[in-house]
Amino acid sequence: MELHEHSDLSKSVHHSVDVAFALTGDPRANSRALRQLGLLSELGLKVLVLGLGTPVGMTRMNIQDVNLICLPRPPGSGPRFFWRNHRQFKSALKYIKSTVYHASDLYTLPAMRQAADRHHARLVFDARELYTHVPSTTRRPWVRTTWEVIQHLHIHRANCVYTVSESIAHHLQKTHNVQNICLMRNIPAPQPATSSRSLRERLALPPNVTIILHQGNLQKHRGASVMVEAMLHIDNAVLVFMGRGPLRSDIEHLVQNLELQSKVRFIDPVPPEKLLAVTASADLGLTFLEDCCLNHRYALPNKLFEYLAAGVPVIASDLPEISQIIQRFSVGCVVPPGNTKALAVALNRAVSNTELRQKWVTNTHDVQKVFNFATESERFIAAYLPLLNG
Repeated sequence: MELHEHSDLSKSVHHSVDVAFALTGDPRANSRALRQLGLLSELGLKVLVLGLGTPVGMTRMNIQDVNLICLPRPPGSGPRFFWRNHRQFKSALKYIKSTVYHASDLYTLPAMRQAADRHHARLVFDARELYTHVPSTTRRPWVRTTWEVIQHLHIHRANCVYTVSESIAHHLQKTHNVQNICLMRNIPAPQPATSSRSLRERLALPPNVTIILHQGNLQKHRGASVMVEAMLHIDNAVLVFMGRGPLRSDIEHLVQNLELQSKVRFIDPVPPEKLLAVTASADLGLTFLEDCCLNHRYALPNKLFEYLAAGVPVIASDLPEISQIIQRFSVGCVVPPGNTKALAVALNRAVSNTELRQKWVTNTHDVQKVFNFATESERFIAAYLPLLNG
């Protein structure tokens, strides 16, 4: 579909909505976007979502009063991708009038800001990442500067800025002097998460084998190769990668080269609404971000809270936001990022000491009392309502 056709596509949908919501990706597979869209729907709002996906065109999401326009993913990467992405979002927004324009990432923010200005509307920016300090900007100061300029130009227009961790909130406040920041952590909505044998049965694993789960896409700087190499030193356990991603084939080849096919398995992701039931069938969860940028250092990833919500203890990189939760509630342990030997020692301890693991499992219930979807939802809605009524 050519870019000029998106304006015709927009004309065929409601000209006026309560919230126009844009994401550089497929919102149907994005847990954070789905949670926010569900909350907006519960408020009785009419929402139009713009995202990248197939089939291209207009479709309904499985959320009441939420429609989706799928735009094609532009070719290329870096600045060229951003420019093409910006142009097609800008074109698609031309005939969409909304009370609030919700940019779900930095890459859609300029187009959403222009639409908000055109209609004298409210603007929301979800800084779900510290975009100026992601791995792709490491040792590339001109790239970082470009994103810093783009973010600085538009973040001050936002009537509300959401983000995922206190550290990112403080960084944005310090760097851009932004005060209207609302914290909404990546905590999953309640789902059935009772202990099951889903993974064990699917992979035909005996009852005495400990299941170590890493869920999410396999991407650079997430420690996948370190996890695989650590399994050389682990017995009576199987590491399960549940996800796709650009590195999956490389990691599969690494497993073959190390002859670890019996210890490392790969399965495709499950739909977000069924995730916790599968997660609950694991014995340990892994999140092993490398300390390669501030975005990772300040991260509170979805998978951390998904593991804990499913009653699964976590072994993670010793990064400030993550380790604070794991150590505060004693729901697992942290090890130096990228350290294969330290990870192997931690995994062996967890695999062999079932009493310790059970203590961690019991403690996961305490996390829910402090970090839960109800609290995060109330905070999200409290910040949104004044934008709708203003």
